[in-house]
Amino acid sequence: MSFLRIKAYGFNETDFLLLKSMLNLADKSLIKKWKLVEKGDVDLTIYSLDSSEGTIVWQQHQHGIAAIFSSEENSHNNDCLILKKPLRSKDFAQLLNSVAQQISDKLVLEKSNDSSSSDSIDEKPSFLSRLSQRFRSKKTPRSELPSLDFSTPEKSNSSPNTITEPDLLSQWLKQLPENDSDKIISATLGNLTPLNRTNIPVIQRLILLDIYRRPIRNLVFNRDLTLIQREISSPAEFLKTINNLSLLLQELIIGYKIIINVFYQSGEHPNSNDQFLIAINRVSELISLLILHSYRYYRSPPAGSMQDLHQLYLYCEASKTLDKLVSVKGTSITRSFFHNYRQLMLSNIAEPFNLEKHDIFRLFNIMEKMADQVKVSRLSATQIKASSKLTLASNFYISCTSDQPPHPLSSINFEDRSLPQARLINTNPVLQLIDNMAKSAKKRDSNLDFQLLEKIRPQIDASYQRKYDRTPNSQSRLINMASGVASIHHCLENNELSKSTEWTIINKSEIGIMASKNNDRHHNLNIGDFVGLFESNSAPLLAIIRWLRTDKHSTNIGLELHSESPTAITFTPDGDTEILQGLLLEEIEDSEQGPSLIVNKGTFSDNRVFHVKEGDETYTVTTNKLLTHSLYFEHFSFKV
Repeated sequence: MSFLRIKAYGFNETDFLLLKSMLNLADKSLIKKWKLVEKGDVDLTIYSLDSSEGTIVWQQHQHGIAAIFSSEENSHNNDCLILKKPLRSKDFAQLLNSVAQQISDKLVLEKSNDSSSSDSIDEKPSFLSRLSQRFRSKKTPRSELPSLDFSTPEKSNSSPNTITEPDLLSQWLKQLPENDSDKIISATLGNLTPLNRTNIPVIQRLILLDIYRRPIRNLVFNRDLTLIQREISSPAEFLKTINNLSLLLQELIIGYKIIINVFYQSGEHPNSNDQFLIAINRVSELISLLILHSYRYYRSPPAGSMQDLHQLYLYCEASKTLDKLVSVKGTSITRSFFHNYRQLMLSNIAEPFNLEKHDIFRLFNIMEKMADQVKVSRLSATQIKASSKLTLASNFYISCTSDQPPHPLSSINFEDRSLPQARLINTNPVLQLIDNMAKSAKKRDSNLDFQLLEKIRPQIDASYQRKYDRTPNSQSRLINMASGVASIHHCLENNELSKSTEWTIINKSEIGIMASKNNDRHHNLNIGDFVGLFESNSAPLLAIIRWLRTDKHSTNIGLELHSESPTAITFTPDGDTEILQGLLLEEIEDSEQGPSLIVNKGTFSDNRVFHVKEGDETYTVTTNKLLTHSLYFEHFSFKV
């Protein structure tokens, strides 16, 4: 049996025994057998930087694959392999498998180079070599189809520092921790990024990317409890996680774009090349998930993502592959490009920045059922010149050369409507489905899908209008905003603003304001949340977040003002000793609503008794009716 060989430098007796023990424990997970040696040629050298001997020898290292063993985070070069203390058998096995793969790939490459330099002719060329020869015979894109413009990273011919064998990749992915999103994202990104910068055959790349695709899709829809808790307790770490997931999705999209570019530049046609069409379909699906992931956290989609979808729409439209489904060995398309495109366009039209987080995925799933009912077409002469409300209703304009979602046709001038790349999407079939649901819905209060559809109906109808005109703020007017019961309570109780952040008012109306803030810190804000507003020479106010959007430079927020000023109170549940904080709102004049309390999520239950302390006054209340609630708040009326 042949072994790969390891030599260790600078290890004390304890660490050497540990290394030997870990090698034995990792044996069952290894794709090649390894052994520790003291002399001779080696395949991997490990240096312990916790000793002067290991550090000195490491500094003299010039050739071969090397790794360092250290307890220090920043004691190494970023390009080298790392074995961090405490050493675990699983981490050791992953490193050894990665090195074994590098060695195997290098041997294959050397053999390939030797073969290509030989004068002998292969009587039976492989499928990949025949396919490569086919590509070389066609060097220009199809002139009858629109152009595609996808930028992809430069690739290297050096040995890849990643897994390039499908079976090994599947095995490696199964070994990743199931319930640790951070580790899955980090490890997968670490393998996928170098793959996109490595030259490998196009069919092999497609197979590898499809293996990555399923677990990455699952990450988008997975609501990891640890991640939810981090969103509340550590916004900075949480933001890092969702940003890394966005990067992972973008890397997977880049991989499929590389395949599209190869076929496109080689003059292939998606109607006669199934792998080409599969890659196009995968990009449409993954860009939709990337944009959905952004909406889920009230963030603007990555620049260019919408434009990529639009140009693929024009390409599929011209190649007559919008609705085409294909299947090849091990891979198939179950939803067409056109289905993916319309599902996302409808989700955009519904204005996701107005929706609560848990409604974003529900919206996307509802639109999946309705996508195939909707038509996308060129604008007719009547539609280009239309100005009547009846003609404009439920019609939306798509500029397929822009990075923009659909806009109501009524907001687009006649000149832009007549552009050759302009398209129209009509949402009337969706409105009919909503109306049919309304007729058949027996318990509307408990039908969450119906409630969501009723909420977005004005957007789908293109008839949504502001109830109140907004007046731009002529001067730079600042306001302090506190989020969360504890922060609002602190600002009210102590008459100081250390628990708030400063925002600039952009415009205002009779019932609300729009404010903006540079992204210099992390904000844990959600649609439906209460915030406290504090402005000099004005009484404190409460407002509800109705619209929220964060881009690269700023966060913009739309707030509906509450008419009553809040009072900070404390209360204790009957039979308990824990003192909780709340916000008291007095009875609203000319309204049936009596006094109410705003508290943290999970406090309210029917007929629960609280002992309330308001300044020097103490009284007992019983909960009455839950008025509103969001991810972090509950607002209920009570009886004294």
